[in-house]
Amino acid sequence: MKKIIIGIIVFIIASYGFCKGNIDKDLTGEYFAIAEAYSELKKYDKAIDYYSKTVKNEKYRRASQYNLAQLYALKNDWKNCISNLEPIYQEAPDNVKIATAYAYALASKGEEKKALDIYKKIYLQNSETPEYFFNYVRLLIIVKKYDEAKELLTTAKENFTKEEETRIIESLEKKIEEILNPPKKEKETDKPKNNTNKPADKSEERITNKLPDKTKEKTDKSADKSKENKPADNQKK
Repeated sequence: MKKIIIGIIVFIIASYGFCKGNIDKDLTGEYFAIAEAYSELKKYDKAIDYYSKTVKNEKYRRASQYNLAQLYALKNDWKNCISNLEPIYQEAPDNVKIATAYAYALASKGEEKKALDIYKKIYLQNSETPEYFFNYVRLLIIVKKYDEAKELLTTAKENFTKEEETRIIESLEKKIEEILNPPKKEKETDKPKNNTNKPADKSEERITNKLPDKTKEKTDKSADKSKENKPADNQKK
């Protein structure tokens, strides 16, 4: 792959002297090819530089903007990701691939409600596709529309019956239940009192209860030895 990149770059340099007029336009295809090669090598900054040289050419603009959005997403730069996806989404709002990517970027940037509106449209147009359904439900949970999410999940049990689909439904239902009914923390007043132990002993007891049985036995034996040594200590005094 490196040889391909070097070959393309050499070609561009060799062609430079023969190109007249708008050089950027004449070399757009070569820039695009270099950007793709750098993307495959995971050299995203260089790929971004070369894709950016191609967006002014209408022939490559949409593909370049979509690829730029992908690269910015890999860098968690959602602002630039959205700035590249938004114009091509507005041009083709019914393109599921672009709409899904745009909604995902919006959700990642924290614009969940806007993303939800797009995902709802995607889901309604592709209601039998599990991927779009589950992503829509996840966004409903994020924006706290729990009742709607629960209702959809109940209906989904009849439509999505594969093992993996059933597992995802159960997982999402459990998540909603934990949000609506979080486990109650045990109050200090509700804990059983043990007047024979000091606070330090209680702390030690909580730790040892978490250890494996063998370790606990050693801890218990150490405690027994300490009890046996107490009379001796009193005699010294």
